[in-house]
Amino acid sequence: MNVRAPALLTLTLLSTACTGMIQYASISEAYKTYDRGSYEKTLRLIAQAENTRHLDVEQRVGLAYLKAQAHEGLGQADRAATLYAYICEQHPTSQYAYLIRDRQELTERAQAG
Repeated sequence: MNVRAPALLTLTLLSTACTGMIQYASISEAYKTYDRGSYEKTLRLIAQAENTRHLDVEQRVGLAYLKAQAHEGLGQADRAATLYAYICEQHPTSQYAYLIRDRQELTERAQAG
């Protein structure tokens, strides 16, 4: 039996686990930095999470929503609107699309008087 195969398998499993932990930490930290109003750091952490490994659909949509909020916090309303529209068009049944639509309805009601 080749001794390298088990060692290679062990290294592969460890690197995959580490990547998952980095991704989870990046996502968790992104939400924390957003809550503290550190929007540029939030965007960097989101990019880091998106680049570490495959995200499931719910994670991707959640990060897109957080990214839109961070852009909005930076005064980049056009970028935020583009992301909100993407979420509503591509993921209309997600919890984030519902949040966006509810928020839009509240804004329209407030503007109507």
